[in-house]
Amino acid sequence: MTHKKILAGDIGGSHLTIGLFEEKESQLNLLHTERRAVDSSLSEDDILAQWYSIFRQYIDNPNDFQISLAMPAPFDYENGICLIKEQDKFKNLYGVNLKLKLSKGLDLPLTSIKFINDAEAFLQGEASFGKGANFSTLLGLTLGSGLGSAYKAGEQVMDAELWSSPFKEGLVEDYLGTIWFTNWAKKKFGREISGVKDILDSKDLNNEIGPLFKNYAKNLSEFLAREWRQHRFEAVVIGGNISLSSHLFIDQVSEGLRKEGIDLPIEISELGEMSALYGAASLYFDTSRLRVSS
Repeated sequence: MTHKKILAGDIGGSHLTIGLFEEKESQLNLLHTERRAVDSSLSEDDILAQWYSIFRQYIDNPNDFQISLAMPAPFDYENGICLIKEQDKFKNLYGVNLKLKLSKGLDLPLTSIKFINDAEAFLQGEASFGKGANFSTLLGLTLGSGLGSAYKAGEQVMDAELWSSPFKEGLVEDYLGTIWFTNWAKKKFGREISGVKDILDSKDLNNEIGPLFKNYAKNLSEFLAREWRQHRFEAVVIGGNISLSSHLFIDQVSEGLRKEGIDLPIEISELGEMSALYGAASLYFDTSRLRVSS
């Protein structure tokens, strides 16, 4: 009987979410999930020490254990080398061969450690086990501190790298990521905020929420219309922290698309952070033959 354990991780600038999976024949069992706060501004040694302390708790048999990590771009996913240097995270990991470091630090063979783009992992998880399961072509977006994007065509999922594409007077991420909200708060009120939650929790901003998300919806619908005209995907699946407030803008996005003659299903992820974990773990198994049990 095929029997192996896979530790899947979704690594962001401020958190690390992991899921321990066990595969037995055609059944994929989720044994445990955990979310930890991490500080990506630390030194290389300190970041790795954080990861080691978390991962070691789950490795009982190094000979039958795999690790699959979803990491943000830019990153050499095949060789496990971090190439992030111009973002506010992981600057001290630039040029570090994380596959080699993890192999030595956890006493695992190099072949038992894989990496995947975080947006690809999200869409792979949704396409296999979530809201995208019934579509052949998809655009996946994670709306959060940055903008993650991926395309699915048939069985292939690939990073779309749309965050840095030109849009209006800047880049797409400037209008769809958290920075759009933080810039709004600073420009209009001189207030420093960390994200959407701060706006929603501020009672004195209640009257601003409607117009704010109306403008955000306009940005998102214009962006989706542009991408749909180029790629003609069947649906969009949206995740990320901003998607938790989708009830404030998603109907307006659909309305904006309809005005452009585009009838495009927009699905909001129900798997949440689990999407990327399932997608990362899928590097080690064939999703078409698996049933999932949690």
